[in-house]
Amino acid sequence: MANVPPQLKPVKAFMMRAAELDQDTSRPESRLVAYYTRQYAAELSMALRGSDSSPEVMGFLLGLVEALEAEKKSMPEFTPEEGKMIMEKYVMGIFDVADEEDRSGAATKITAKRFYAASTFIDAMKQFGELDDALAQKQKYAKFKAADIIKAIKEGRRPTPGNPMAEEENVQVFGDDADGGEAAAAAAA
Repeated sequence: MANVPPQLKPVKAFMMRAAELDQDTSRPESRLVAYYTRQYAAELSMALRGSDSSPEVMGFLLGLVEALEAEKKSMPEFTPEEGKMIMEKYVMGIFDVADEEDRSGAATKITAKRFYAASTFIDAMKQFGELDDALAQKQKYAKFKAADIIKAIKEGRRPTPGNPMAEEENVQVFGDDADGGEAAAAAAA
C-alpha cells in the first residue's frame, strides 16, 4: 500500500493497524477486521480529501479502493451486522487483554499499544453506525489508558492500574448518602 499523503494524516493509524492484522495468521477474523479497518480508512479519506484532487491524494485513494475491491472478492460474504459482531468481538478481545494487564499492575508499552489499537478499531466500527454508549465509553477509556501508560513510562513511574477516577467516583457516590452509601452499594451489586 502506498504511503498515506500528509493531507490524509488521520487515516495513517487505520492503515497501520490493518497492515498489522495482515501479518496475523493465527486468527481467521484478523483478515476481516483488517478489511473493515481499511474500508473505514477509505471512507475517512474521501471525507478528508474534500476538493483535493492532487495526484498524491487521488493515487492513494484509487489504490486503496482497488485493493479493497480485490480483497472483497476473495473473502466470505458477511452482512454488515455479522461483520460488526465479528469486529466487536475481536476488538473487545484486544481491549480485555490490555485491561487485564493494566489492572494486574503489569502495564507496559505493549499494553498501551493494545489500548490504542482497540481505540482505533472501535473508531473504525463507526462505519456500521453510531457507537452504542458502552462501546463509546470503552473507546474513551482505551485512549486515556494508552496515553496515561505512555506518560507514566516516560516519567519513570509505574502506571496507575485501572481507572484512576473510579475510586474517587466511588468515594463520592458512596459517601454522600445519609445511609453511608449502603443503598448505592446495594444498587451497584
